[in-house]
Amino acid sequence: MTSSVLVDLALLALLAAAFWSAPALSRPTIPFGVRVPAARVAEPAILRAHRLYARGVLVAGTLTVVLVAFASAGLRWESAAVFAAPVLAAACCGLGYRAHRTVAAAKRSGDWYSGTRQAVATDTSLRTDPVRPQWIYLAPAAVLSGITAAVGAWRYGDLPATLPMPNGVLIDAAQRGETTFGQAFATVIAQLLITVLVGLLGLALPRARPELDAAQPAASAARYRVYLAGVLRLLFGTAGCVTASLLVASLQVWEIVPATTGVTVVSYLPLAAAVLAWVAFAFRVGDAGHRLPSEDEDSSRVQRDDDRYWHLAGQVYVNRGDPALLVHRRAGVAWTLNLGHPISWAILAAIGAFAVLAGFGVIELPAKGR
Repeated sequence: MTSSVLVDLALLALLAAAFWSAPALSRPTIPFGVRVPAARVAEPAILRAHRLYARGVLVAGTLTVVLVAFASAGLRWESAAVFAAPVLAAACCGLGYRAHRTVAAAKRSGDWYSGTRQAVATDTSLRTDPVRPQWIYLAPAAVLSGITAAVGAWRYGDLPATLPMPNGVLIDAAQRGETTFGQAFATVIAQLLITVLVGLLGLALPRARPELDAAQPAASAARYRVYLAGVLRLLFGTAGCVTASLLVASLQVWEIVPATTGVTVVSYLPLAAAVLAWVAFAFRVGDAGHRLPSEDEDSSRVQRDDDRYWHLAGQVYVNRGDPALLVHRRAGVAWTLNLGHPISWAILAAIGAFAVLAGFGVIELPAKGR
């Protein structure tokens, strides 16, 4: 097998592992995107949903890796992983949605919120004294982008008529395209876009609605501060890792260093370090910081049952009465737009317009190698 096939198989295995571990990293009171009282987290229906989901993802991931390995080695179809990855993701999402429906049905039939005192917690200090991004962690991304641009400008006049085509950070010397400014500086443009986007996220996330628990209002607010500060540091550090990988890819595109297996492995090392850092953070801190230690606190209330505002197993939030534009998603270290907010639709319209213009060729995007 070629190095690109081995990388594809590793990424497929990583994708399956991410789906398999996601429920264990989520808050116990939101199994598969369903809000439940803390007293109900060990219900048999929830435990059974976890078992079936984990077993299904394990089977789907194993079959996908085996089939892609056979297609790549036996049938010489090296792009099999390109088609297998979305199929695997769709299968895992389907398993998650089935688990979501199972838990939601058990919650309704058992009337799990009966007799509870529901409430919503807020912490005004997160507005008056917000978590401030440590911008120094974004400096490596900006510096590496500048270095890459400078090397590209120095090398541009001596480039050959054709260049190896980049596919992310993977460079195949056999796939070549005409030397144009856009092709030569595609990786540099990607670096700049990533740095700017991460900087904008650094401004937006501290202004998103905090994820607090009415059962432990003070403790959850303290945990959320630690969690958000860690997310911002990791986000900035990840931008540095991605730009470092793109720097190595740029050197291969410009044929300053050869596009060998060894160089490809080096280009992936920063990305691997970023993934490991996120995984370690997720296991140590947990979704919205729920794994962090804190003093015992019980307000005798439970977080309000707000399932009616969440759709697609807790991935899509629509609440016209909520002034928040960004809210923490119910699963994973991620935020999402409140689609009940008019600005959300303006943002989506701008993204859609960009996609349409790119599709019709009005905006030229860098070509991929495969």
